[in-house]
Amino acid sequence: VLGDPDQLTQVAMALLMNAADAVAAMPVRDEHDPPGITVRTLAAEGVGVLEIVDDGPGVPEALRSKIFEPFFTTKAPGEGTGLGLSICYGIVRDHGGRLEVDGAPGAGSTFSVSVPAPPAPADAA
Repeated sequence: VLGDPDQLTQVAMALLMNAADAVAAMPVRDEHDPPGITVRTLAAEGVGVLEIVDDGPGVPEALRSKIFEPFFTTKAPGEGTGLGLSICYGIVRDHGGRLEVDGAPGAGSTFSVSVPAPPAPADAA
């Protein structure tokens, strides 16, 4: 993708830190399969995608429309400002992309960043 590498790194780091917080809040039920985080990337027609998948508590449907608003947080007082996801949303939007969340309570969350990618160069041969 084309974009500001510092800003896109900021988005990835913020999403990873949120995922780490979510996973840390989960009890370890099986020492051989503790809650974790998966990072996936893919390239589709005209778009690059970064997915951060966590085994945390998930985001209830009622909160999904609010989590990208400035100052909204589900963290305890003093543990977050509620600006991280809002800033990420703005950065991704400014890059012409989308930031979305999916998942269900008790089943973890998937945060998906989709940013337009330039067309592949034509083969010179």
